Amino acid sequence: MKKLINTKKKTCVIGVLVFLLFVTTGTVFFVLQKDNQNHDEHKKGDEQSAEKKKEDNYLSLSASDRETADLYAELYEMSREDVAEQQKKAGDWEKTAKELEKLFFTISENKKYQMEKEGYALEDLQEAERLSVKTGRKAMELAEAKGKVWDHRKWSDIVKDSEILSTEEQLGLTKEQVQKLEDMSLEKENRVQVAVLLLNEMYTFDEVIEELGEGKTVEELKKKN
Repeated sequence: MKKLINTKKKTCVIGVLVFLLFVTTGTVFFVLQKDNQNHDEHKKGDEQSAEKKKEDNYLSLSASDRETADLYAELYEMSREDVAEQQKKAGDWEKTAKELEKLFFTISENKKYQMEKEGYALEDLQEAERLSVKTGRKAMELAEAKGKVWDHRKWSDIVKDSEILSTEEQLGLTKEQVQKLEDMSLEKENRVQVAVLLLNEMYTFDEVIEELGEGKTVEELKKKN
């Protein structure tokens, strides 16, 4: 009888302990869940605050500067808010343009290091930068399309020959403009020089065509004060 009572006591004690264990586990789980929820809400709040700040940066620009930001956003495939943020840091559009160009055509050394650890080949990351200039496509986009070493993709699958821009096109001429200069029997060297003249805003393309049509040479056009 005494043995039976002791057995019942042990059973009760075990039952209480099991109950307490469930209660404790439930409490811990609830606390952890609450902490995770608070963390997620805090993180979401920080992200919304950052986005709001970017939007405010954009809206603080003048109407003409907002138009410029919109153009750069389209050209460099990024949000107008990110362009505005870069302009705020740089202070003027010339410095902003150089930084945006750098971000578009190159991959930062820190990013390269991180991508190497993830399985990308350094040679591919460097080639992505070279092809970015030749195709006008974003370097990071090309690198991600090539993929990691074990993806075994070839560059010929990523970039078609038709995408490779000529030197003139890389300097800003369109294919139609290049063709028009070729039709006027301008050699590649002269076409490149015309592109540089336009890049430096010394002439418009129509003005160049008019001057060449009147018999002037590219060398003569370069001497414009």
